[in-house]
Amino acid sequence: MYLTVPRLTDIVKKQFRYKMNAYTGIFSSLLIMQLIGIFFGVNSYSSYEASESLRITDATSTGDTPVVLTLVWAFITGILVTTLAYRNDAFSFVSNRLSHHLSSFLLVLLASVVGGITAVLAGSIGKFIVYAQNSTITIESPGLLDSPFSFFIGIATSILYTILFAGLGYTIGSFVQRSKLVIPLIVIVLIALPALNLSVGGVFFIEKTIAFFGTETSFLIFLMKVVITVVVLFALSVAVTNKTEVRK
Repeated sequence: MYLTVPRLTDIVKKQFRYKMNAYTGIFSSLLIMQLIGIFFGVNSYSSYEASESLRITDATSTGDTPVVLTLVWAFITGILVTTLAYRNDAFSFVSNRLSHHLSSFLLVLLASVVGGITAVLAGSIGKFIVYAQNSTITIESPGLLDSPFSFFIGIATSILYTILFAGLGYTIGSFVQRSKLVIPLIVIVLIALPALNLSVGGVFFIEKTIAFFGTETSFLIFLMKVVITVVVLFALSVAVTNKTEVRK
């Protein structure tokens, strides 16, 4: 008699495929957020008279709004994937905590890649809308045709930021699922940290953290920072839920 022992990779693949088919709402919410970002990104007009016979209208578009809303979406998505409803779905498989985390992380990773790419493209759509409505003089930042390298670096950077925010949300969600007492602690920290003027080297801790990622000029170093941070966050998520059963 032979017993078939399921491999971890096979279990993770099955869970990942199941979650891809079951959690399509993640991508629907991404689409809604980016449509909102496009709307607010192009809804900026100003008009003034240069002379009695000349009126100049400025129509501006920014790609920042879709990116910011995508980061918010990624953070919320990371939290939602750790909720009880999502975790109970893993009960349908022969699985353990590690396989559940790996499949969930792959789902969050894929969603973040899609979100990061479409966030940049949504900004380009906003520019196209402004140009179509005001086909006079257009001044824009470097795009795919005139600066393809910068364009793809921008997409890669957007993806990394999206993964970072999703990983942060996933870790916070894991702590919350471990103990609901974490929720008031998180709120207290978010309020008390700026209020108490906690600083590192004379700079606010939050500002220091933002500067650690946001002021990095080397893409390779930025990539290393994000990868190391996400790995640490994922390890924390696994460690904090190690004693938690798949279904409570």
